[in-house]
Amino acid sequence: MNNRSTQLVDASNLLIELKNLVEVLCMGASDIHDERQQCAIQCICDIADERIAAINAALDDVRQEPV
Repeated sequence: MNNRSTQLVDASNLLIELKNLVEVLCMGASDIHDERQQCAIQCICDIADERIAAINAALDDVRQEPV
């Protein structure tokens, strides 16, 4: 595997870890009894998920570029 491939795999792995952390945060938010606080945390989780999807799309574009 060349350096570029290794970097792409490393970036993908970090994004998977981040997605898992956001999921844990969402699960924790469901245990908060204050609806306003719960919604605020869920909103942040939604934004993080959108950003993760955008980064994944950018990585896919880079993967498809000729070496």
